[in-house]
Order: sequence, then structure tokens, then C-alpha cells
Amino acid sequence: MPKVQNRLMLLVMGFAALVCLAVLVNIGLHARELTAHAGSEPEIIKARRGAILDRNGLVLAASGKDGRRYYPSGLCAHVLGTVSPSGEAQSGIELALDSSLRGRDGIITEEESRISCPGADVYLTIDSRIQAAAESVLETAARNYAAGVDYDTEAPYSGSAGAVVVLDCRSGEVLALASYPDFDPESFSRDYEALAADEASPLLDRACQGLYRPGSSMKTVTAAAALSEGAVAADTRFYCGSALTVSGTRFSCMNAHGYIDVRQALSVSCNIFFYQASKRLGIGSLLKYQRLFGFGEAPEFELPTSAGQLASPETVTPWSDAQLVQAAIGQSATLCTPLQMARCAMILAEHGNDHPLTLVRGIGTRSSAESVLRRRPERRLPASPVFGIIKEGMVSSAQYTHGEFALSQLPEPCAIKTGTPQSPRGYDSTVLGFYPADDPQIAFAIMLEGGANAKHAVFPLVQASIQ
Repeated sequence: MPKVQNRLMLLVMGFAALVCLAVLVNIGLHARELTAHAGSEPEIIKARRGAILDRNGLVLAASGKDGRRYYPSGLCAHVLGTVSPSGEAQSGIELALDSSLRGRDGIITEEESRISCPGADVYLTIDSRIQAAAESVLETAARNYAAGVDYDTEAPYSGSAGAVVVLDCRSGEVLALASYPDFDPESFSRDYEALAADEASPLLDRACQGLYRPGSSMKTVTAAAALSEGAVAADTRFYCGSALTVSGTRFSCMNAHGYIDVRQALSVSCNIFFYQASKRLGIGSLLKYQRLFGFGEAPEFELPTSAGQLASPETVTPWSDAQLVQAAIGQSATLCTPLQMARCAMILAEHGNDHPLTLVRGIGTRSSAESVLRRRPERRLPASPVFGIIKEGMVSSAQYTHGEFALSQLPEPCAIKTGTPQSPRGYDSTVLGFYPADDPQIAFAIMLEGGANAKHAVFPLVQASIQ
């Protein structure tokens, strides 16, 4: 019996040894497989992201050796947009032109080796000098607003928030596109929750997507429509006694202007003249010209834009002449972006020539002057003396700027049209225009939320463009 037990014990021990040996062999084989697999893991070499520069070659955004995105100028936050810590484009030009900026990563495996290809540089149409002035105008307006809004004609300009757009009249290139408040792109990911919760909406690109009533700035379009359609002539005069009743509603004007023609009505911003003109014109013709001047449609552009809204029987019910006369002065349900207002100013400056808007001058090299857009053909309104008449009224309007903000200080006449539209904030303040009046180089629009005297922001803006 002991012999049998000894034999069984030997058999068990032998079997256990065999099992251990098999386990050791399997571990060794698995280790070899892991080593071989690790050797074939691809090595990714990240491509350096292309830089974004202004029209003169100033770097606005670039990547360091560590791949981190930095923004040395501190300008154009909404235009440039953001990139996540992992390198994913999130907004602005960073997103719109991501396929060009990101380049192609390199890769190394046992089977292949491909070098990385850096992203292309993008040259914007932005002029950093004018952009800096536009951003400074908005920051100054916010400081003035914090000190208390003063609606006196000679008071400084103010606004809790706003936007500035400056265009090259001759090409449709955007020279400045500013929105306030803004944010720091470098700390965007870190600050995102606070930015998203901020009631001042710093993430909103007010220049391209903010919707506002244009107010009396729209009188330029109503004048063009009424003159072009023969509803009024250059010498047609309406009587302004400071109020007019339309469809049972009494509408007022700032003053009793007496008998007044279209040039004078633009100069002093007489509501009554444009109420009367729009009643002769009708909503169909008014809408036609508002669309011809770029309102009610989202322009083709490299960044997202809003179409806005036109007051019409389709958007306002019940419709009446009371709504018509309000639409004629940029009120009622009319909504537009500052970009659309600047486009309107450009069309006025160019006597009906509507250049396609663009923000990108070239990709890869500064000399490449082609936008990435398939740009629509230029539109041109029929040649007409109407534009000269409107310009005269706008030049006359520029005389109502005062002191350090007086446009009479500029080397040449400036053409502007102001507005004080009603808004959820009480009133906003707008201005559109072009300079020089007789040979326009720039067109511009300024929108100040809840503030006053946007016209006084024109002087520092134009001064920066001619230095």
C-alpha cells in the first residue's frame, strides 16, 4: 500500500511539473507576441498648425514647438476662433479653414514612414491697425456706458456692448470685424463655463450674428427706393409738424421741421418725410430695395452669419400702414447684423456696386489674393443720380458731430447716417457711412447696445484708417 501511494504521489508531482512547464512556455510565447505587436505600433508625428496673419503679415495666431496655440496680437478673438487643448478646431477661421491650417500628420510603422506636412498659413483681409481702433472704440464705449449714458447730442459715445465693421469699398474686403465683449482664445477652454454663463454673451459674434433694428440708418435705403421708383423726386417736399397719424396711431418726429426735401430729411433724420414717402412707395417696393441693399439675406462669407428679418405682411400680423411707416425707418420687425449695415454703406458709397464680402485674402502665401469662397458675381444696381442725392444728405448729417468727435476735423468730408432704434435695452445707437465722401475708400457700421452717440465713434475709427 505504501508503494502504491508513493507511485500516485510521483504521478501527481510529475503532472504538476508538466502543467507548470506548459504555463511557462505559454507566458514566453505571449511575451514574444506582445513585443512584436509593440514594435509595430504606429508613431504619430503631429503636423504644426499653420499661422493666421493679417493683410500686412502680422501674426494673429500661431503654434509653438509644443503645439500650443498662441495669439500674440491680442486681436480678433471672434474672427480667429478657438482650438481645443487636443488640437481640434472649434470656431472662427480656425474652424472654417481647418482643412488648410491643420496640415498632415506624419506616421512611422514597420511597414511605412511618412513625414509630417505643416499646415498652410492663412492671410486675412484684416488690417490690424484698423482692427485695434475698432476694438478700442468698443472698449471706450463700455467705459463711458459704465459712467452713465448721456443722450445729449454733444455727449461721448457709449454702449454696454456692440460691434464695428469696416470694409474696403473697392473690393468688399473686411478691414475690421470687432465684437464686444470678447474673450481670450488662449484660455478659452479653461474659462468656457464662465464665458457661457456670462449674461453679457461674450461668445456671441455680434458683428456677424447679432441681430438689431437698424433704426434711422435704414432711411438711406428708403430714400433710394422712393427716388428710384418715382414715389418722390429730389425736390419733393413734405410738411413735418413733429407728428403724423397713420392707421389710427400717432407717430412723432424729434422736431417740427416744416417743409422738407429728401436731402434735408436725411441730414436731420426727419421721420415724417420717410413716413410719407413710404406710403407712396408701398411695402412691395420697399422690400425690393431692402433686399437689393443686402438686408434680409445672409451674405456669403467665411464665418457664420445671420440673415436677419424684414418687416412685411409675412412677418407682422396684423399688417397695416402703421407697420409700413415703421419699417421705412428701420423699426417694426426689421432686424439686421452690423455686417449687413456695413454692406449697405458700401453699396451706397459705390453707387450701387455690391462687391462680394470676404475675410480671407490668401492661403499659403501672402501674394495669393483669392478667397476660399466660390464668390458670387458682383451685383450692380442701375446707374442713377439717386446715389449722389443720398450722399449729399449723409455729408450734411456729418455736421452734427461735435468737439473732439467732430468729423469736420478730417481732411475730407465724411458721409454718415445715424439711428436710435428702440430695443429691449430701451434704445440702441447706430451709424453707417463711408469716407472720403467723394472718393470712398472705406465703408463702416457701428452698433452700440443700450447706448448713445455712435456717430461720435466715427472720428477715431476713420482717423485710424488714414494714418
